[in-house]
Amino acid sequence: MSDSWNQMRCGGMRAGELRGLLLALASILLLVVAPVQLQAQSCTTQAKMTPEMRSGLSNAALGLAQSIQAGNAANVQAATIAEFASAAAFAPTAALVQSVSSRVSNDALHVTQIYELDASARSSTDTSDADFSCPLTGTTSETDFAISGLPRGLYGFAMVEATGDHPWLLAFLLRQDVGVWKLAGFYPRAREAAGHDGLWYWTSARTYAKADELWLAWIFYGEADELLRPANFVTSTNLDRLRSEQRAAAPPELVGGIGANNPLVVAASGNAGAGAPYRFTSIVAEGSEDSKQLNLILHLRDDDVADATAATARSKAAAQAFLDAHIELRQAFQNVWVFADSAGHEPLVTEQTISNIP
Repeated sequence: MSDSWNQMRCGGMRAGELRGLLLALASILLLVVAPVQLQAQSCTTQAKMTPEMRSGLSNAALGLAQSIQAGNAANVQAATIAEFASAAAFAPTAALVQSVSSRVSNDALHVTQIYELDASARSSTDTSDADFSCPLTGTTSETDFAISGLPRGLYGFAMVEATGDHPWLLAFLLRQDVGVWKLAGFYPRAREAAGHDGLWYWTSARTYAKADELWLAWIFYGEADELLRPANFVTSTNLDRLRSEQRAAAPPELVGGIGANNPLVVAASGNAGAGAPYRFTSIVAEGSEDSKQLNLILHLRDDDVADATAATARSKAAAQAFLDAHIELRQAFQNVWVFADSAGHEPLVTEQTISNIP
């Protein structure tokens, strides 16, 4: 996802009461898409940093994580770059801090990975992608960053793991201002869904693929990707391998992908069998708020949600049609959430327990 740099980038949380907040935050992430140009940009991994650089980045990230854990949005605001530190610009981040705080309040915090991203040679007018390749010492693997519209400067990316009953990752984009590391982006994400981590979902996806249960494989690969990646603009050798496996195991209907411009079309079923087909633009798994259940999340294109009663009925019928078409999915999920998306309206959300759907 690409967004304007002139607003604070935040994101990565999942589900429940946070969904409305995240839908709002989605429009205020970084960055404007522009053609990629080669730039004198470099990455330094943790193993090759000077001790001063390593400790400076680590301490800044840990301090931010501790303030977030304590719910101290004022401290986070004071440590934010000027572009995003005004009351109006910082308000969405303040709300996100409070939401994340409740999830990591009793967790242990550990800085696990840091990178120095040097974009100081970029032109002040350059709005192209800032690409950083970070080979990992002693391996054939690497981590890559592709940050659109990144202004000139010296940046760091830090990952802080919050370990507890429900692990979270707090990832930060930092920029050095007058020798001080300040917050330029905050990316919190759950590390588990329904009690399992990303590697478990990856292994399960492979098992489903071997059993030719391609829909389950495809969705579980997607959940593994969601849990393992630290931010949407970061990839790695392992994530590239995971995505390659997902493409190879895609059901025939999804070989070309799925999205707003290429929805999955499912015929109506049951009593609505003669009705118009349903167009799904996204199909993913998501853990429940208590991390005990795995839910199926469907985004449905609906041109008219003004009549909420009628739209809810369509969403319920769409969920049944989708599960009728792919009955194997009933075994893996407890609930199905349908987000009826219509231009100019907030999504209308419908939740059903799958065992109650005929």
